[in-house]
Amino acid sequence: MRAGVRALARLARPEPTAAERLESLEDASTVTALRPLLLRLGERPEPAVAVVADVIDPPIARALLEVWPQARLTVLDAAVGESDLHVALAAAGSFDAIFDLADERGGRSREILFHLRRGGVLVVMDARAEAGRAAEVAGTAVRSGLLPDDVPTPDDLHLARAVDSVAVRGDHLILTANPRGRPYLAKLREEEVDAYLEATLGRVGRVLGSRPGSVVVNPAPVVVSQADTPMVYRTTFEAPPLRLREYHRVECLTGQVLCTDNVVLPDSFRHNYRPRLANRSTVPVAPRFAQTKGPQPEDRDGTWFYLDSEFRGHFGHAMTEQVSRLWAWQEAKAAHPDVQALMLTGARTTIAEWEYRLYEAAGVPREDLVLLDRPVRPERLLAATPAFSQPGYIHEAAREVYDRVGDHLAVDAPARDYADRIFCSRRHEKRSATNPAEVEDFFARRGFEIVYPEDHPLGEQVQMFRSATEVAGFAGSAMFSMAFVREPKRVTLVSAETYTAQNEGLFAAMRGHQLNVARCRATRLRPDGTLIAKRLQARFTFDDAREGEFLRRILGE
Repeated sequence: MRAGVRALARLARPEPTAAERLESLEDASTVTALRPLLLRLGERPEPAVAVVADVIDPPIARALLEVWPQARLTVLDAAVGESDLHVALAAAGSFDAIFDLADERGGRSREILFHLRRGGVLVVMDARAEAGRAAEVAGTAVRSGLLPDDVPTPDDLHLARAVDSVAVRGDHLILTANPRGRPYLAKLREEEVDAYLEATLGRVGRVLGSRPGSVVVNPAPVVVSQADTPMVYRTTFEAPPLRLREYHRVECLTGQVLCTDNVVLPDSFRHNYRPRLANRSTVPVAPRFAQTKGPQPEDRDGTWFYLDSEFRGHFGHAMTEQVSRLWAWQEAKAAHPDVQALMLTGARTTIAEWEYRLYEAAGVPREDLVLLDRPVRPERLLAATPAFSQPGYIHEAAREVYDRVGDHLAVDAPARDYADRIFCSRRHEKRSATNPAEVEDFFARRGFEIVYPEDHPLGEQVQMFRSATEVAGFAGSAMFSMAFVREPKRVTLVSAETYTAQNEGLFAAMRGHQLNVARCRATRLRPDGTLIAKRLQARFTFDDAREGEFLRRILGE
């Protein structure tokens, strides 16, 4: 547990009587206002209660133990900050009641409410302003999710659904959680989960291995064409420490969702550095909370290595998010020789041959690659921090993995002459050019061989990239084999201004490639005139007078 977090603080039952403790409260109205609530909740067999305060031994904590001598009481210091408080509450489990006494609450009530069990109660003490506001809106906010004079956000609507009733007792605001529906799970960040594991005393899991953080710097500049919407490509990436963790009986749900008890573990999130963690297979309900969906998992014996993905079977995601976890595969095998890699079916229900070959090259034999068609709860699950998370970071350990994969794949490449310059084109409509033939002709006239990487086995793709002195292409996964090229090269991309992913920038930094990006004006329309919903998937038009001039200058004309 990080310094300053005073979580799971057990208080022995005091000797004075309940009446004496209740009367010791500074505000005697608290006794009158909350006595019915305390007595009613005290009927629960073993209530879990939390007190958030500015002091370690607030008087009400003693009073609560008089009312609930059987309670599991947790006292938390509000001064530790939002992250530490979130971790401490999550580690203690969901609560029947939370009492917030601390000053400077801000929006804390909106978050800690979700740490309640269904039907639990949040008591915001001495909340004069909040209580007055609640008295005005209690009749409408809970029923409709709308706050007067406000446009509700999705978080507002989820909050309204989470609250069953709002009441004011004296100066205190009482929110009762909805007793129905799926439970709320606390999302944990990569930098939070070790403290959580420590606070749960090894019951959930432990850190099995680690590597320190690293900084990857590309000495070559990234040159970007003039665009209506400028974009900065970073060349320095600071990566966090990597962990190999061992979890016990955690739930593996479809779509890369890993959870246990009342939390969603960070291995569920592809972009594990973003301010708000998200996974499309969960229901987001608040910045730090989500709900899961789908069937209940079944127990599975043995030891497994977590290799699932939100987009399993997609080449680009496999090359980045899944391969980059395999820095820990050999360590996992050393600790548990019988370990197998675990993935779940999603949109794709089989493992493609290219997937087998890619993971074999990373050291995972095909007999150790297992695809299950239902959620499971493994006896023991090993999970590694990804060494690649775009656009946030790339870790030094990624270079070892891509070296190993590239070298093993290149052995499969046929012995033939490979082009000195290649341009990787694209057939898919998603993020495609409206005039691809014009772009291909532009590069072909300058000595580039036009290739469609997916037409070639992985080994041949690797050798094409390694043999070329210059590589160009439409931005996207067709260019990702640049990760297997050990020596720096000039790499040129043609892309839409709306395409903000920086996968190629991360790979360029890892290898020292000099990256050039021609950014073209985008259109959200498909060939049939219908609208493309996602901005990131927009098509674009190559303008010879604008992007062409940039490329001619880059190519030395």
